[in-house]
Amino acid sequence: MKELLGISIVIATKGRVKLLGDLLESVQEARKNFAGDSEVLLVDDSSPADAEAIETLCRQYDARRIQFGPSVAEKRNVGARNAQYDIILFLDSDCLATPQLLNEHYKLYTDERVGGVAGLLEFVGEDTWFWKAVEKSPFVICFGFPRWMQEVPWTPTANCSVRKDVFELVGGFDRSFPDKPGGEDVDLGLRITKKGYVFKCSKDGLVYHSKKTWVPVKAMFKRLWHYGAANYYLAVKHPDYTMQVMPPKTAVWSVALLLILFTALVKTNPLLLAAIPLWPLVDLSLSAVFFNRFASYKGTDFLHQFVVQLLILDNQLGYAAKCLTQGKPSYIFKDVVYFDGQMDGLLDNGAISTWCNWVSLTVLFAALYLG
Repeated sequence: MKELLGISIVIATKGRVKLLGDLLESVQEARKNFAGDSEVLLVDDSSPADAEAIETLCRQYDARRIQFGPSVAEKRNVGARNAQYDIILFLDSDCLATPQLLNEHYKLYTDERVGGVAGLLEFVGEDTWFWKAVEKSPFVICFGFPRWMQEVPWTPTANCSVRKDVFELVGGFDRSFPDKPGGEDVDLGLRITKKGYVFKCSKDGLVYHSKKTWVPVKAMFKRLWHYGAANYYLAVKHPDYTMQVMPPKTAVWSVALLLILFTALVKTNPLLLAAIPLWPLVDLSLSAVFFNRFASYKGTDFLHQFVVQLLILDNQLGYAAKCLTQGKPSYIFKDVVYFDGQMDGLLDNGAISTWCNWVSLTVLFAALYLG
């Protein structure tokens, strides 16, 4: 059956009743400002108590709840299959829509080659000490693509719309991706662009994302580890986007570890093993100084930049661990590159990181053998 003209808003959720209520209220305002038809589909697997509260929200804000879970990717597939309109807008449950969101997305579908629209996302909420480090890291850049780009090869699904027929053409979100690492939004975008479609950017198609769901330290490090693991699956599935890069810290630190162990064995001095925790501290400190001075995500104090380097290391460790457990250690020296600007950043930041690694490694070598 041919889809009707309009927008189907798909939200994958579980719990988060208060946040979801705020989102639905903001979406209701955006729907009122939209000249076309629209619907809201909540794909949810909350506990019975939360599910009852969400059903109440659905009645209040003209939404429909679909019981399904737990996979977020498959929730979105289920929502898309139940969508009746030609454009599907994916939103995250911890976001807020702006009043013209639907209009800004829909107006860009004037060309049949437009397969999707990437909307701008801004984080809002309290600026905690930890958040000030997170926002200086490279992991939030993708949410701001529409600020400086006209088209992108992929976009996060927190604020992303696609043509339903194009979504169906590529088979939706790939369920061969493990649920925990994620990366299915990147993969979807790449498969759509490989079919000859483009993702247009809309800086006025704005949503606000709560910082509260990102600022817990443990959750953030867990998230970035999973992002790293997901990068492995993307590298394997999209070799045409995968390139050799400069040695990451994980590779250099492996060399340093072997050097320390070898020296301790040769000199029969177990005290040298103290260098195992000390040298990474020196290396990360040196990286914080150099990146603050030369990198694209500079402009913060030493301690915040030190945390940025820890976040990057955490992401690299997640990637390296997945490469090793999947029997592809050579992939540690590869990365998925989507556009020229990213490659420039990888080269610049990779050069800074490599210099820091080898300077600290030289200092370590001198301390071990001359000390």
